[in-house]
Amino acid sequence: MRTCAKPGLWGLCACLAAGPAIAQPSGQGPFLTVQVGGGLGLVAVGGGWWGGRQRLEPELLVGYVPRALGSRPLFIFTAKATYVAPRPRLELGERAWVQPLAVGGFVNYTAGRAFFVRSVRTGRYPQGYYWWSSAVRLGACASLRVVRVREPGQGFRQVLYSEWSTNDLYAISRASNCRLRLTEIVVWGAGAKAGL
Repeated sequence: MRTCAKPGLWGLCACLAAGPAIAQPSGQGPFLTVQVGGGLGLVAVGGGWWGGRQRLEPELLVGYVPRALGSRPLFIFTAKATYVAPRPRLELGERAWVQPLAVGGFVNYTAGRAFFVRSVRTGRYPQGYYWWSSAVRLGACASLRVVRVREPGQGFRQVLYSEWSTNDLYAISRASNCRLRLTEIVVWGAGAKAGL
């Protein structure tokens, strides 16, 4: 059987377009992601690689927030890794199942002149006024997912997921202000992944 060896985003798209004809050993292969919400932008797109018998999912995403939802359009670049627990697993038939436990972490960067990595660029406020970076966020996420494969034993799979996440600034704010409710520090997102 052939394997996918083309580098880059276009190579990833070409491999996915080829479908199950390109088999990957040990449940490894590329995938594409579309996510709505979840702290990564109104819409985020990207791709990654299923590894570790499809239990580990490192991926890169680019998110977009339109001007209508803020003072200016925003682009958010995210590196994310998710671990999918092999058990428990709820079978929905021969080709589909529910994976109720997947956890992960991410780091994202919001591009733009209004955002800073260090407090040197805080505008009218003195250096050190802000103790956090407005451009970089570290986060954690947990998700529930439904997985469907085209044929049992073949590599091509589709995943629908619902994800809850928070970030470092929300968690620190909650630690210093116990009046913040969980709904104020946890954001929800949903997405789909498809790949080999």
